[in-house]
Amino acid sequence: MDGPGEKAGIDDGVAERVAQIYRLVRRYSRLDVHGLDSIPEGPALLVANHTGWTGWDFANLYTVIHDDLDRDLFTAVHPNWFKLDRLAEVSRRLGMYEASVTETVSILDGDDLVLFFPEGEAGSFKPFGDRYRLEPFQPGFARVAAAAAVPIVPVVIVGGEETHPTLTRLEFTKDLLGVGLPVPATLLPLPVRWRIEVLDPVHPDEYMTPEGADRDVVEDLRADMAQLMQREVQRVVDDRGHPFVEE
Repeated sequence: MDGPGEKAGIDDGVAERVAQIYRLVRRYSRLDVHGLDSIPEGPALLVANHTGWTGWDFANLYTVIHDDLDRDLFTAVHPNWFKLDRLAEVSRRLGMYEASVTETVSILDGDDLVLFFPEGEAGSFKPFGDRYRLEPFQPGFARVAAAAAVPIVPVVIVGGEETHPTLTRLEFTKDLLGVGLPVPATLLPLPVRWRIEVLDPVHPDEYMTPEGADRDVVEDLRADMAQLMQREVQRVVDDRGHPFVEE
């Protein structure tokens, strides 16, 4: 049972303390936000690209949802977030959870927003030469959207690849940690202009057959979203212009 100040795993006190830190990230990022009215009032699955190895993409999107929309945000994350007890506790109170279709559908049944980064951790750790080239999308978000019959809201985030550039990714660490770790070009964040653009929702019922969501429907949804996001990421990068200087 939820205690005071909690909602389905989110502790309002923890969320606000974290938001205070994230607001500093947002201010430093000179974040420009577009398309917030594309997020419906009810439940929705936000699908965003990863950018940069420090998690500033999440921090900036979190403040937008928390401050600008005054809504909770649940986030499906890598299992490594739950290997250390203290980190696991804070993560859960912030609304993070290890992704599963059943749990995500349960959260969406409460009319909440759920965030997926379908590239996984590999999307955060792209070498600078591969910046804004999206990693293959994992199909979990498509299974969830089909099962819950909720809109998918694509979210484009631009800025992290230049703020926290990565020289290369250590692939051998996958066997130890389940993910390839980045080799940063610098530990100090560069003063890059960030942009978040929320796109029009995609409705999974448009992909349904009379029999429901089979593997082909999920794969079509996954592939179409990956193609859409790659195209829109490049458009937003081009629209933003110079990463450091306002034009």
